[in-house]
Amino acid sequence: MKYIDLLGKQLKSDDVIDMLECGDLDVIYAFDRLHENQPDVYWVVSKAEGVQMRFNENQTLDTLFFHIQADEGFSPCNPDSLGVPIFDSRDSARTYAAQSGLPLIEGEVDFLGVHRKWIKIDFGSHLHHSEFRSEKLHGMSASLPPKE
Repeated sequence: MKYIDLLGKQLKSDDVIDMLECGDLDVIYAFDRLHENQPDVYWVVSKAEGVQMRFNENQTLDTLFFHIQADEGFSPCNPDSLGVPIFDSRDSARTYAAQSGLPLIEGEVDFLGVHRKWIKIDFGSHLHHSEFRSEKLHGMSASLPPKE
């Protein structure tokens, strides 16, 4: 099973439990400690696999983060395990979106002293976000689209 196949599944679903048990991974419960009316979330982190998973307050997997480059103690993820396209440049992502008729948005920002360029493609079932640093793909995420 690819990681993208888990997006939208419940934390206690058989597929997610199998993944947690096979990887000997823990679920970290992050609650609203500061009473700011923030929803509770649940995190699963595998630094060895280069993947982070965010489950929302309903315990639904709503975001997957993939580390393409080693960073912050994370190893690079295995691209074959993701189940999403990997773009080596924003140009290749633009071309893919245009050929597939998929909407996209893009931008760039200086954040925490690092210049980041990004592109987000709406696949309908999920949003695919790629971040580039120094013109190299650094990380990606796949998330459920916002509820309308």
